[in-house]
Amino acid sequence: MARAVCEQKVRDGFSDAALRYDSLADVHKNIGRRLIEKASPQNVQLPLLDIGMGTGWFTQQLTAVFPTVMVVGLDFAPGMVSRAREREGRFKIVLADAASLPFKEETFDMIVSNLAYQWVEDLPLAFAQCRTRLSRTGKLYLTMFGRETFRELFSALDTCLRERSSKNDFTIHRLADRRQVENALTVAGFRSIHVESEYLRAHFPDMMSLVKWIKDIGANALSRDVYMGKDLFHQAGRYYNARFKDPRGVYATFEVIWVEAGR
Repeated sequence: MARAVCEQKVRDGFSDAALRYDSLADVHKNIGRRLIEKASPQNVQLPLLDIGMGTGWFTQQLTAVFPTVMVVGLDFAPGMVSRAREREGRFKIVLADAASLPFKEETFDMIVSNLAYQWVEDLPLAFAQCRTRLSRTGKLYLTMFGRETFRELFSALDTCLRERSSKNDFTIHRLADRRQVENALTVAGFRSIHVESEYLRAHFPDMMSLVKWIKDIGANALSRDVYMGKDLFHQAGRYYNARFKDPRGVYATFEVIWVEAGR
């Protein structure tokens, strides 16, 4: 039940953010362009699947790079799917979950995903779904945010929580790390697995601006087992602003995990 509630929370968050997502998601678009460059040399004849298409911006770019094949965009948030349907693009749209792909085996020559799998609870299961839907020579290309994403924010919140409580029974949930992603691909049966990570830095006026940005794009990055009131957030903001700041403002780290794997 807890997993179902968490998944519904993420789905609702992205649906609510659909109208403003494109104007806020420059980080996602920049990484998406690079992902297309990595995938574009491949010879694709069967359809291509984009998992976690969001508003369809990335999916639309794929249709321009792969004009001779069918491109399918999939997302589990109804709001995102509605926005994607408003685009003028040559791609098919499917409302479904990454952990339960509604396609026959060996349907696609390529599956791509840009910054979506960090929200998937069961990575081995979801990756196994990808592998069986790929052709025997098919490839998976994806990016996802890793454990060190927002590490400054987690440090500030964790420090202030521990200062206010003598208990150690609370947890701020973190994303999967590079080793966990690689292990999940192996368990799913992929071969020729290549996983690497990089660190990017973005700037914000202050910590609360960062938190608002996370909320505005629908990301459920602050999943937690403890209540955080205004006083705690203000305390964490002072901690953050004092320790993670340079002349451009406070900064936030994004760990981007890059995956290339063959069936």
